[in-house]
Amino acid sequence: MEQPAAEYTAYRNSAEEINRAAREDPENFIRRSEEGYHDDIRAIARRIAGEEPLCRLVMLAGPSSSGKTTTAHLLEKALRSLGVGSESISLDDFYLGEGLAPLLPDGKHDYECLEALDAEEIRRCLCGLAEQGRCEMPVFDFERHVRYPHRRRVVLQDREVAVVEGIHALNPELVDSLPDVRRKRVYISVKQGVVDRRGVLLSPDEIRLVRRIVRDFNFRQTGPDTTLSMWPNVMRGERRYIKPFRKDADVTVNSFHAYELCVLRDQAIGLLRTVPADSPNRAEARRLAEGLAGIEPIDRALVPGTSMIREFIGGGAE
Repeated sequence: MEQPAAEYTAYRNSAEEINRAAREDPENFIRRSEEGYHDDIRAIARRIAGEEPLCRLVMLAGPSSSGKTTTAHLLEKALRSLGVGSESISLDDFYLGEGLAPLLPDGKHDYECLEALDAEEIRRCLCGLAEQGRCEMPVFDFERHVRYPHRRRVVLQDREVAVVEGIHALNPELVDSLPDVRRKRVYISVKQGVVDRRGVLLSPDEIRLVRRIVRDFNFRQTGPDTTLSMWPNVMRGERRYIKPFRKDADVTVNSFHAYELCVLRDQAIGLLRTVPADSPNRAEARRLAEGLAGIEPIDRALVPGTSMIREFIGGGAE
């Protein structure tokens, strides 16, 4: 998959075409969408596995709700099918803890910035993996928002790589200090919005926001009003800490699934309608709900257990 970072696979994104496919043959629509995405992941795996010497680190970055976690797992599976083992590293395990991030002007903690992580510990672990093929990394307790007292030993055997996933995985403050070791840099995000005859129905960032609203409710017990309130700070962090480095990626993955809004639609609309009338997020919630109302629904039971979309709606295969 030899392509500049600016290039990516584009998929059908016309609301009219999406709705027609959802009505006429939703199973085939989902199958073709999934095949396109999985083909992209397998192509990256072939590129990694086909190079000698084999890289030690695969750095996978992307903004919130871009599908990093599932993509990392799918990439590992694809690598294993080619005889390359892998170990997963989540940069989220390097969070310092609740209340230990820098403060924003409004007095809230900035958990999107690099300083919210133990950057020195990240560098130490990545250097250990690159030079000796091993490290002892922290493990974060996301229920209590503190580190566990124990550590996780990661050891890379011959023909094994570490897939390092996180929003800061391409940040030069982390990777430029690494020894001269072969690594692959992957950037993933939603690269297309959904359009109709009037223009953009939902932008790429708004599709990620819809994903996050559904995921936050399903997995984090967070209501849509709270997610909408957090979103401006999330976007600010992305513009400052993530998107400037996407140009450095060796390959860019488009995680847009043409059918996804059909599946997210009903739950997302229901959640958005619960935003209180006196909330400052009410107008945004109404606008998102109106955009989603223009999409034909598809039963989420048709979504494969291995789909990245299961990262947001639940029910994924183990």
